[in-house]
Amino acid sequence: MRGSGSDPSKLRQPFFDPCRSHVPYRTSAAALAAGLAVGIAAPSARAQDGDESFKVAKIIFETNASACDLGIQILFDTEGIVRGRVRDPKGRLIYNFTARSGLRAIGGQTEGFLESVEPQIQELLDLLECDPDDEVEVLTLRDIRKTFPAGKYAFEAIMADGTELADEARLTYRIPAGPALVEPNGARDPNNTVIQWEPVTTTIPGIGPERSVNIVGYQVIVYEDGVGEAPPEFNVVVPTCGADPLPACEVTVSPQFLKPGTAYLYEVLAIERSGNQTITEGSFQTAEE
Repeated sequence: MRGSGSDPSKLRQPFFDPCRSHVPYRTSAAALAAGLAVGIAAPSARAQDGDESFKVAKIIFETNASACDLGIQILFDTEGIVRGRVRDPKGRLIYNFTARSGLRAIGGQTEGFLESVEPQIQELLDLLECDPDDEVEVLTLRDIRKTFPAGKYAFEAIMADGTELADEARLTYRIPAGPALVEPNGARDPNNTVIQWEPVTTTIPGIGPERSVNIVGYQVIVYEDGVGEAPPEFNVVVPTCGADPLPACEVTVSPQFLKPGTAYLYEVLAIERSGNQTITEGSFQTAEE
């Protein structure tokens, strides 16, 4: 791995030395394209200068247009690593980990996923008119941009055999608007419940000047209301839709999943080419038999 302006004789020193943790590092791999988190194909990145690359390295924003909150997600996939870290474009360490004991003994960790706390964003509250949540911190867009600047985030890791991995993932503020929901409304036939939405074409209001977006897919998640933190769910990803000759933006919920006389919550996520995704929430009640 390369350090910006570093003495070449020091490049191969262990990069987890806590006494050197303030030194900014840069990697040289190309950024991955979006969509891998939900199974949408994207080209693989390739490392340079002798370092191996991650199979997946991503950092994205997930925004909830119904709650006006925003959080960071970081995910990676490898053949197995025992130490790893992520640095922002300014070289600041934002995440690291070390595999120990049994996990290290069998070769380490192959995959990782984390999701941050999701504060409400004042600009979204002002423009989307969400209900303020007294239990959630409110930040401004300026706060978020300062904490998570746009640009290339360096992913670095070491495998059990000492092989170093290096990659980059680009974080952008091209955050899509939340899908505008059309159906369902009211009581629905559990044998014929269709979820419909309008295609998303622009960024979400409040994040900056309106810009066009490239939506690579939509994810639809349906789950029963009030049954705990991890309810069974109907979960499907569909390709972009709504523009002729593409099909309409809709999904028929499997009748095997739905029960009569039951309340359901659902989410439709718009997934931008950058990987950023935005949720709109809805609900419906199935009719009694």
